[in-house]
Amino acid sequence: MSQISLLTVDAAGTLLKPWPSVGAVYGRTARNRGINVKDQDLESQFSHAFIQAQKTSHSLKGNEKEFWRKVVELTFQPFTSESSNSSLFEELWELFASGEPWRMADHAANTLSTLKERGYRLAVLSNNDSRLRNVLKDLNIDHLFDHIFISAEIGYEKPEVQLFRNVEATLGVTSEKIMHLGDSYSRDYMGAKLVGWHPILYGKPSGKENHISSFTQLLDLLP
Repeated sequence: MSQISLLTVDAAGTLLKPWPSVGAVYGRTARNRGINVKDQDLESQFSHAFIQAQKTSHSLKGNEKEFWRKVVELTFQPFTSESSNSSLFEELWELFASGEPWRMADHAANTLSTLKERGYRLAVLSNNDSRLRNVLKDLNIDHLFDHIFISAEIGYEKPEVQLFRNVEATLGVTSEKIMHLGDSYSRDYMGAKLVGWHPILYGKPSGKENHISSFTQLLDLLP
């Protein structure tokens, strides 16, 4: 893959993960407010809430906060009264805008620093909202990236072709010179593959081609 000049990296789920989980962060915040709920129950409910909110919101552009308000409302619906959800949401919204509840993938920062030293351009490509910029700054890794592409700001989400083309046009890089690393087979891997990029799937072994389980493996792919 000697022709690669740009590596784009997915954020939540790849570069970053809520620590130790979304349910745990939600649970700790709720219990501090006197709401007795188990982390595992919130984790399960969050998954359903996120999918349900996505069905009623086709784009986060200009609507990111209301989207997450709906997610939090649906997540806590079985456990607390609606009247307590508003202030709880505001606390969670601000919390996830900081680096505090996030943990970087092992060896991610060192690996990306090494790749930057080798001359590769780096960018974030995320189905996320504008809070991501402050999270990356808080974690002191924002300086590693030439650009941060956020779907809620652009108006398209992975795997939509327009989002990938936006990266190419903004950075002036052709498709065959771009590698994308992400944890979603449908959004990251197939989305990148269908536009002619070089996709790499990240996470637990899946049997899929072009798969890595550690950021350090990028150093072999990008000499």
